[in-house]
Amino acid sequence: MKIEEIHAFPLRIPYKKSARIASSEYHCCESILVKVKAGEFVGYGEALTDPAFTGETMESILGAIKNYLGPAVLGSNPFPLREIHYKMDGVLVKNTAAKAAIDMACLDTVGRAFGETAYNLLGGDFGSEIFEVPEIVLDPPAEVVKRCQEAVARGVRCLKVKVGEGFGEDVEKVSRIREAVGHGTEIRLDANQGWRDYWTALKIIKGVEKYDISLIEQPLPAHDLEGSARLRKATDMPIMLDESVHSVNDALSAIRLEACDVISVKVMKAGGLMRIKELVELCTAHGMPCHMGTSWETEAGWAANLSLIKALPGIKLWDAYSPTEIYWGATVNIGTPIRSVLNDGIRVVEVPEGPGLGISIDDTAVAQHLVAEPIRLTQDA
Repeated sequence: MKIEEIHAFPLRIPYKKSARIASSEYHCCESILVKVKAGEFVGYGEALTDPAFTGETMESILGAIKNYLGPAVLGSNPFPLREIHYKMDGVLVKNTAAKAAIDMACLDTVGRAFGETAYNLLGGDFGSEIFEVPEIVLDPPAEVVKRCQEAVARGVRCLKVKVGEGFGEDVEKVSRIREAVGHGTEIRLDANQGWRDYWTALKIIKGVEKYDISLIEQPLPAHDLEGSARLRKATDMPIMLDESVHSVNDALSAIRLEACDVISVKVMKAGGLMRIKELVELCTAHGMPCHMGTSWETEAGWAANLSLIKALPGIKLWDAYSPTEIYWGATVNIGTPIRSVLNDGIRVVEVPEGPGLGISIDDTAVAQHLVAEPIRLTQDA
């Protein structure tokens, strides 16, 4: 089995409303859907653009796949993912989302060829139920409270609330949410680097401690691991790092400095599912729990995220929801929908079953959301 063709489809899917966090505002999902063909089998992956996070744009991802990564892996067996990464890394450094798309598509192809789920190929089925954890983006306080109440009414028992606007705004928001949802709902906060310096972060953390917050995600700028370590020592609030940790080397630095209690991993920033597996296993060896984050992918990426949660017992926490069911989310499914269901009164997200990622791609929906001509690479080109 050899990779004979690679296709890249540049997509732009509008959100129902803009999604704002402390560091950026997003009006749509910009995704490059990648298709790998190996013999009679086809697999899919995707790369999300996020210039402020991974530094990658639609143009850079398409260029990376067309000129470097695609030619490097054409003719390769898609099964040995380490070899696929060795070839990609040999021609282009960084560009982690572009590499993630090829990695994901190769794993999907192999799963379809062998009739195995992606999570079994990654390590097995360790999955307890994946309860829904929605992200509540920045909005006026009354709107945020309303969204939290709606989520709890749907059976959600854990909320990830975006903060990072300032002491008064953030403390008032957290106070109002806790009053509205009661003490039976877990609340996590994500500052997305918005608190800018140690003293601001410390003041806000002290201000929200009494509202029973389970953790704070990325309170300081990504580069400030020493500030995060100081902050962790100055408060009892668990700290999770996201933007600070892209690679195993970043994780080692955070662990050695004792800069966090949890590390958030994401397929787009790590460079693929194999890289996530390496990263989680490194963290597990050092006693560091991991959180599975999302880059607001379409169904292909979400199927990969959920497969990782199921396959890797070192992932203890996660963001999880349907990309089209979330109130600000994507306006269309480009593949088999990710579903959430009620189970004993608690909202859980279903992992797609079936070979590979377990989803089918809707070619009509893909064609309707193209923003440029697809790229097609073949061994003969």
